[in-house]
Amino acid sequence: MARNSEFYKGRRKKRSYAIIPAAVIIGIIVLTIVLFYSMQQYAVISKDGVSVELPLLESEEKTTVDSEGNVVKVFDPVDASITFDDPDYSGIEAQVGEDVPAMRAIYVSSENITQDKLNEYADRLSVGNALVLEMKPVSGNLMWNSQAQAAVNYGLYVETEQTRQIPELIAGLKAREDKDIYLVAEINVCRDALYASRSTTVCLRTELGGNYTDDEGAWLDPYNTELRQYVIDMCNELYDMGFDEVVLANVLHPTITDENTKLVYTRDMSSPPSAVNAVCGFAVSVADALQDRPGRLSIYCYSRKALVGPDTSNGQDAVLFMKLVIEPMAPEDADFREYREALRRIGFKTSVLLARVTLGQAEYRFVPVVVNYLPSPSDSISWVLIDKEEPKSE
Repeated sequence: MARNSEFYKGRRKKRSYAIIPAAVIIGIIVLTIVLFYSMQQYAVISKDGVSVELPLLESEEKTTVDSEGNVVKVFDPVDASITFDDPDYSGIEAQVGEDVPAMRAIYVSSENITQDKLNEYADRLSVGNALVLEMKPVSGNLMWNSQAQAAVNYGLYVETEQTRQIPELIAGLKAREDKDIYLVAEINVCRDALYASRSTTVCLRTELGGNYTDDEGAWLDPYNTELRQYVIDMCNELYDMGFDEVVLANVLHPTITDENTKLVYTRDMSSPPSAVNAVCGFAVSVADALQDRPGRLSIYCYSRKALVGPDTSNGQDAVLFMKLVIEPMAPEDADFREYREALRRIGFKTSVLLARVTLGQAEYRFVPVVVNYLPSPSDSISWVLIDKEEPKSE
């Protein structure tokens, strides 16, 4: 009898079919990541959206041969226009602090910056507390040995017996024990006869190529970066010399009355130039460069219109100047009542009329320049007095 064969049947291994879909999914993910990063170089972003341009699908590139025999690509012309808006300074916040001191000053012209004259003016400061010294007149002749690059390059300082003594005179005024004298240096900016005569790169020019001049002489271009740096360098030197404040005179654009007169500026610009952009841009540039200096910065305003908004004829904007820590001074022919009303119209609050104004939380001085008389306290507690000899009647 045949024996039944006994067979050992081991446990049959089950095949795992679940791993196949998982591997496929992982492969797809890896492939997607690789394609994503490798295809980025072919992505093209345009106004119509994002597209992918593969080299294999592109038409044959156009080439040409230049004058030297080199093969260069030829690109299809692109029809694109770029529009530049005028700068908007309305968002600039006021930066002036509180406790702005009043300034009651006597003006000292450049020819009177001598030992005897300065002592005479200082002794007269019974109700005053400051002297304004004309350190750079319209002639452009510097009253100190400036090491500013422009001054050195064009020889804008001419040493004389008077100018050699200037640093010593300034130190002497600051050292007086009987009076605490607040010293202000005045420098002319866009009116500079010497600079205009020695440099061909800083002047406003006519279409014929010559310097633009009017009845008062040549004009420097407020757009010019070399001029801006020159003013910044001078201010830094005057602060280092001991001056508490620098006032900028003639920060102006010439008023053009003839429509046929076209000015040529020293910079290429993408948008049409304007008096306001030139002058306000200058003010922003200089104030920004000097904002960390302890000395004050002020500027002469030459029109009532500039107090209520940009003056499109000379480019000034007193509201912007105030925001830039630049305190406006009224020209010497100012009418106090008209200026006071102008300030009120733009929302400035006056504590003692023209002496101080506030803009938001910031406080400013507004200083009228007067000739041969002192304003009463009801007009202004700040002023700059200019003594002028009255013409003798025959």
